[in-house]
Amino acid sequence: MNYIGGKYKLLPQLLPLFPSNISMFYDIFGGGANVSLNVNSEFVLYNDIVPYVSNMFNEIKGEDADLCLNKIKQLVTDYKLSKTNREGFEKMRDDYNKGNKSWDMFFTLMCFSFNNQYRFNNKQEYNSSFGKHKSCFSEVTERKFIKFMDRLNNIDISFLNKDFREVDYSNADENDLVYFDPPYLISCGNYNDGKRGFKGWNQQDDIDLMNLCDKLDEQGTRFAISNVLEHKGLKNELLINWSKKYNINYLNNNYNNCNYQENNKINKTVEVLITNY
Repeated sequence: MNYIGGKYKLLPQLLPLFPSNISMFYDIFGGGANVSLNVNSEFVLYNDIVPYVSNMFNEIKGEDADLCLNKIKQLVTDYKLSKTNREGFEKMRDDYNKGNKSWDMFFTLMCFSFNNQYRFNNKQEYNSSFGKHKSCFSEVTERKFIKFMDRLNNIDISFLNKDFREVDYSNADENDLVYFDPPYLISCGNYNDGKRGFKGWNQQDDIDLMNLCDKLDEQGTRFAISNVLEHKGLKNELLINWSKKYNINYLNNNYNNCNYQENNKINKTVEVLITNY
């Protein structure tokens, strides 16, 4: 069940590769919380470096879904939002950047943004473009939101907003699973170029993550990493060589038209889940 956007479309393949007995599930690059809210575990620790996402989840957990929906619908009415009203969207975006950073403003902006994606500039101003003729708060979105709220309010989940290196893993043991879905070094660089108001992603980050996984393995903690070994003729050689120490599960996916400005070509993509169990 896909709750709130995000790049992850491989849940049906991913979840069966997780252990069946998980005490604490660490979702370190939580994004849209699709994995956090679908995994079968006793507890979930969600973390994401973008504070507006984790803050939104934290603010609405425990709230009534109907009251939350009323806030969203009121904003749609107040700003006269639709698939064609660019002015209303831009006015809302401007108000958000001037300080009205409530969770409902953020979520509603996502609904009407291009591809429902949130983006920020170096000043951490919301700068996603308008999703004309495509993006809106639809009945489908409403149903997903209700399911999302129901799941969120019925699991034991806590939220962090830290760099992956700053998360405390010292209490993680063989009953837990630490899951990483980092920016992929060789694909879709618009979210890892360091020009979106948050820290970018480079090869040193890949190295630090691999070293962290080695430490988790040494302390007896299970880990899993989603990543891409090959994309558009590029290979992440460092990751390929490192992954040979562990188990490599190949997933079926093609990042077709990752950049909407490119021609729609089918490119070979080797996406994997690397695990130590």
